[in-house]
Amino acid sequence: MRAKEFLSERPIEEGDASGSTQFNSELGCMLGFVGADATLENLLNPKFKKYNTKIIKPNEVRAQAQLGYDQGLYIPENFNAWVKLGAAIKSKTKYKGKVGWDGTGQGNQGGVADVVFEDGATHSGISIKETSGITLTNTSPKELGFDYTGDIFKSYFEKYWLEWKQAVVDRVLELAQSGRVIGAPSDKKSQTGNDKIRAIQYNHKDHTDEAGNVYEEGTYTIWYGKGPDIKTWKREAFDEDAINKAIKAGNSLMQRVFGDWYQTAIAGAEPKAIEYQEKLFTAFTDKALEEMSKALAKPKALSKLLQMSEEKPYYYYMPESKTKGGKIKPEKLYEVPGTGGSTGINVNLKLAGPIEYKQVKGTGQKYHVKVWNVADGTPDPDAFAIVTLYIRYANGLFAENPTARVQELKGAEHLLWSSIEN
Repeated sequence: MRAKEFLSERPIEEGDASGSTQFNSELGCMLGFVGADATLENLLNPKFKKYNTKIIKPNEVRAQAQLGYDQGLYIPENFNAWVKLGAAIKSKTKYKGKVGWDGTGQGNQGGVADVVFEDGATHSGISIKETSGITLTNTSPKELGFDYTGDIFKSYFEKYWLEWKQAVVDRVLELAQSGRVIGAPSDKKSQTGNDKIRAIQYNHKDHTDEAGNVYEEGTYTIWYGKGPDIKTWKREAFDEDAINKAIKAGNSLMQRVFGDWYQTAIAGAEPKAIEYQEKLFTAFTDKALEEMSKALAKPKALSKLLQMSEEKPYYYYMPESKTKGGKIKPEKLYEVPGTGGSTGINVNLKLAGPIEYKQVKGTGQKYHVKVWNVADGTPDPDAFAIVTLYIRYANGLFAENPTARVQELKGAEHLLWSSIEN
């Protein structure tokens, strides 16, 4: 089978789902503050001036919206639903000023608001969570007390990390030599309309493709890339020594095909690699509990992690959603307290107990952090919030380095988050 043929066999979903979610929910919500009948078509029309008096920096918002539209992020049904939600949120918050849109996501930078209020407003704006559960921020493991460079697992336990990775790579190369094509775990079409595949094939003899690229006998052809632009993807031949050198050096996009295969095999098809992963994660967990316990003992670190270090209060909104079990979770609108003296709210966060490791399937790590607000003295023993932290390969196993994410917050009312009812 020639490279051109196998690369067209199994498409993989590689659309910018998070970008589309952000575009439709955040920009749609912002337009809802402009008006319940506001439309993206009017916003993008430079001759339509009616919205300008209600938007902070309207030209910049229009340009950012046009960019997202051109990237294919706009989903009319979702967008229009968020316009209506935005209008309803405006009614609940009773905000009457101008609004703006962050448009690029905050991560660990800048303010938390996605829909931004005017400088003179009492609140900074609204942070939006499109699906169930309070996801506060994507952060760096360094914010949790780790001192490392590159892949955090490699940095602390390189021997175990390399044993695990090498076992995965060796098995994939073995399968490729047997004539099998190792693709990604999905067989869907990407949201942006491009059919793409990450795959690997062993070259049993020399051959040249239609573009004139030469693939030598004894090498492995790997197709790899990131994002919806197929023009940025690559198809290259690597010998085994080059592959082994690359995996020892760290993570790279070329290596994601190995990670994708392992994600499908983790159910039991590759016990040797799973054994190595368990050894790595056991060692790392002990170190993680030690480092995070020291770092999060500092109130400022907890406040930053929970995005409760803002001067102004802000609103946090989650729409109605459905759990995997089919249970309906009602919408929630919270007012999150600010740290400024004018708010009259006193917040002083403290760990309410030891950090707990929670085992999960896959290649991520999950931790529960119990938090008290002790500003007014010691609270009731059960009056704590639970923060769920994940350290995982969020952007592809072996493709990029692990990230840390504050995935969920339960018991927010114990940290003085106030629920705003209808």
